[in-house]
Amino acid sequence: MNTIRFSTHLRGALCATVCLLIPGISASVSDDQYESIQALGVLNGVALHCRYLEETQRMKQALISTLPKRRELGMAFDQITNDAFLGFIERNETCPEASDFGESVDKAIHNLKQSFSNRDSE
Repeated sequence: MNTIRFSTHLRGALCATVCLLIPGISASVSDDQYESIQALGVLNGVALHCRYLEETQRMKQALISTLPKRRELGMAFDQITNDAFLGFIERNETCPEASDFGESVDKAIHNLKQSFSNRDSE
């Protein structure tokens, strides 16, 4: 199965960029929670480029139903999406198979819900 993978360096760079651009993001969520938002943002950037519009709708619905209503979280997701979209184009990557991509989205949504349900139980 082809999964969407980005290097640790790229993920770190995205995190650093978003954390600097959006004050308060690091205080709003744990590292695991931020990584789950980041994973969906990266996938959303790919989905937009590849025109997997149903997947973008699923991801956004998962965010709306799962995340606390905090502006900086939505801004972080949007910035990560934008960076991933542009990076995908710059690297001239090919779109993944729709079924493989859907599985990656399923896993990312599951991880998002899991990370935020863990915080609620603390």
